Amino acid sequence: MKRSSCASAPLHFNLTLFLFLIGLMSALSAYASDREIGGYVDRAEDRFVRNDWNFIKNFQGWQTIGSNRYQYVQYFWGEPFEFNANHLDFVDKMDLAYVAGHGSGYYIQTNQSTSDGVDLRNSPGYGTLRTGGDLEFLIIESCSTVASAPEAPASGDWWTPWTSIFQGLHQLVGFRTLSYSDNGIPNRYANKLKANGGVWQSWFDAVNEERVYSNIVASDGAPYPGYASAVMYITTENDRLGSYAADPAGGAVNMKTWWQY
Repeated sequence: MKRSSCASAPLHFNLTLFLFLIGLMSALSAYASDREIGGYVDRAEDRFVRNDWNFIKNFQGWQTIGSNRYQYVQYFWGEPFEFNANHLDFVDKMDLAYVAGHGSGYYIQTNQSTSDGVDLRNSPGYGTLRTGGDLEFLIIESCSTVASAPEAPASGDWWTPWTSIFQGLHQLVGFRTLSYSDNGIPNRYANKLKANGGVWQSWFDAVNEERVYSNIVASDGAPYPGYASAVMYITTENDRLGSYAADPAGGAVNMKTWWQY
């Protein structure tokens, strides 16, 4: 800055250019931390549309959570190709995918009238960066899909069926029993995530709160609205949308499950 007046103009230009480059770098950095959310709905009952929408509506515009920003960019009827053949353009292109529909162990229905659905044991690996996958968090609001340790065979091996999709995926959350939906869980869960709560912990909390405040008694042996479950890696157990661990290597090593009972 200790220059003669004749040098002031170039210095001003250089300073302006420097500030512009800093601003551009900041913008690129912010863009690099942008995350995408997708919603996928079983073409069956209207309640599944409401379940999905009541979650993703909370991300209609960019929501800043910790060091990341989230916005929903996909909202589709469910189709098997979104999970399988074209997963890199749909479910596995997202950072978080929210799926609502009928389900059973390891299975999510996509279209009731055509009996179409997806068996996650036969699905490709999700979240594998080297092949273009990006999915960190898969949320499935359905009956029984997220089978956990209590559903394991006598050998106790609950993890092997999940290794096919856990190839970089951080967490899978949902229900291990019959579940009741069309309630406050999706909206409550979204708000907890926006407050940077833990991914699986916020799901369990949202389910518990629905159970406490609903005053509904289920008749199938599982208390309303069902028992939640989650599968993850030890290294990703405390992930939040605002900050999460590096992608795990994939496979069965260091997998962990939590479940309600």
